[in-house]
Amino acid sequence: MRVSELCALETGTIDLADRSARVYGGKGDKDRTVLFTERSVDAMEAWFGTRRLLIQRKNPPNDDVDAVFLTNRVARISTRYVQKMMDVIADEALIPRTRLTPHTLRHNFATGLLERGVDLVSIQRLLGHSNIQTTRIYLDISDQTLREIYHRAQSASLEE
Repeated sequence: MRVSELCALETGTIDLADRSARVYGGKGDKDRTVLFTERSVDAMEAWFGTRRLLIQRKNPPNDDVDAVFLTNRVARISTRYVQKMMDVIADEALIPRTRLTPHTLRHNFATGLLERGVDLVSIQRLLGHSNIQTTRIYLDISDQTLREIYHRAQSASLEE
């Protein structure tokens, strides 16, 4: 998920039971479905409890309370807000700020999928890329990973 899509998420677009959210007007003004892990769903359920308390404390309520992610002032988070949060996390973890960005997480997600043998077209769809060439950036995988993917594919074909 792009950081801009995360900031634009509305509560009505999330289906925790289906572990998904519908993103409207993403990059290129495209709509798509984003999938979540069970761990993400657990974190979101916990956040919704905190979010409810934030909204109850705000008087009068902000017009933007449909936003999934809110600041302590009950305003929709911005991409800059997310970057500042990540800078704090990077500083606390003694990681250079340039190594921990929203796009770095997105890139690592895609690379991890590729290293597990997920095909490029599936990764393209998960990332919301309209052009496969954009997804090819993630093709830089190690020789060891390539070897493991090859052996897994060989084992699967021998079992058939």
